[in-house]
Amino acid sequence: MKNLQRINTELQTLRATRNALQQQLTTMGISLQGVNNGIVTTTLNVLAPINGTISDVMAQIGSNVDASTPIARIVNNSQLHLDVFVYEKDLPKIRNKQIIHFTLTNMQDKEYDAEVYSIGAAFANDTKTIPVHAVVKGGKNGLIDGMNITAIISTSTVAVPALPTDAIVTSAGQDYIFIESNPIPDTAKSGKNEKVKHFKRIPVSRGVSDVGFTQVILVNSMRPGTKIVTKGAFFVSAKMSNKGDEE
Repeated sequence: MKNLQRINTELQTLRATRNALQQQLTTMGISLQGVNNGIVTTTLNVLAPINGTISDVMAQIGSNVDASTPIARIVNNSQLHLDVFVYEKDLPKIRNKQIIHFTLTNMQDKEYDAEVYSIGAAFANDTKTIPVHAVVKGGKNGLIDGMNITAIISTSTVAVPALPTDAIVTSAGQDYIFIESNPIPDTAKSGKNEKVKHFKRIPVSRGVSDVGFTQVILVNSMRPGTKIVTKGAFFVSAKMSNKGDEE
């Protein structure tokens, strides 16, 4: 009777060991049927958990690795996350689903969007900032893991008249924009009527600025459909300074 109990105990132990080994073989991608048929596998295929591009290889030829040892770094830019750090005083203004507008620090002519999905519960390292995590939405061309960005978090949505910041010129403490006046025929250089563009300086006040655009507050009303100079405003201002208020 004692021998039977001992044999049953050993059998249960062996079965548990077999199940554990089978689980390990399955995890490594080795066919259990092949092992049962005496097929010995000398190589293993390591399957990546995600699609992407290998950016770094940590493993060396001949080195021993286990399930907890990283062997390569894979980058998948189709699901980029954005990490920004918010000061303690601004934390009450942050909530999930908020939109973050950001530009690359070294290339601010293109704007990207991200949506907040997680707000940190502790300060980052020794700083007084809290990490805010967001997932990048829309186009991701030009974005690479590890880039530095300049971000603005929208706390509310208000539509205001705005222009590219370069369209506003400051002179003698006053901000101006330039609009196109009615073209005047010019026959001084040839017998043909040629339309020469004339511009007029319009005083404005600046409002808030956001990633290359600035709110414009008109001092006087403007006709709908008026054409505004958005590029080369500084050049127009320099020419006008020598010719008068309209040129």
